[in-house]
Amino acid sequence: MSSTHAAGHGKKQTPLGVPWKGEPVTISKKVYDTKKIDFLPHENWLGMELDYQYVAPVAKALNTTEIPLLTRGESHITVVTPPEFDTLATANVTIEEINQIALDYKIQKSKFKMICLGKEAVKVDNDLYIVYQIIVDAPNLEAIREAIFRLYVNKGGNSALFDPNAFWPHITVAFTIGDLFENNGVYKGLNVCHSPLKITRHG
Repeated sequence: MSSTHAAGHGKKQTPLGVPWKGEPVTISKKVYDTKKIDFLPHENWLGMELDYQYVAPVAKALNTTEIPLLTRGESHITVVTPPEFDTLATANVTIEEINQIALDYKIQKSKFKMICLGKEAVKVDNDLYIVYQIIVDAPNLEAIREAIFRLYVNKGGNSALFDPNAFWPHITVAFTIGDLFENNGVYKGLNVCHSPLKITRHG
């Protein structure tokens, strides 16, 4: 039996039907084992914690390019961003309430599927920002956002200002200058799939 399986590997096109631009990238399936990792509360955002030791080799492999790449030295999947929390807070939704929903939904046991390695190269103030991330599908994280949405609306929040399905889950791997976000005009969905993934059983 093969010790690897592919996420898009072997197919000539990305999930949206355009050619892959990069070579396949290898990552350990052990990144999926998150249930023993403690939930980490933050001041103004919500995330699912991952074990960086399984993401670090991807950053190292990408860092063989001429442009040095930076990492944060940790890995997570952001579920609620700081700007989104600011919106939720207008209806007096607290970070403690958000964290409790995450715990009720067992955020650290959330199953997710890695889809591809994404890449963006966008100029910001004449500087070229290059960012790599692993695009994932994570239904339980979407369910957490929907539960937060219900709390927000029940507290009088304007439903037009927070869309729980405006969610592009990913694991940031590395970047040249800094990360890119929606306010830079960047969307990190299947549209940015750059390389297929080879998912190995070994770390």
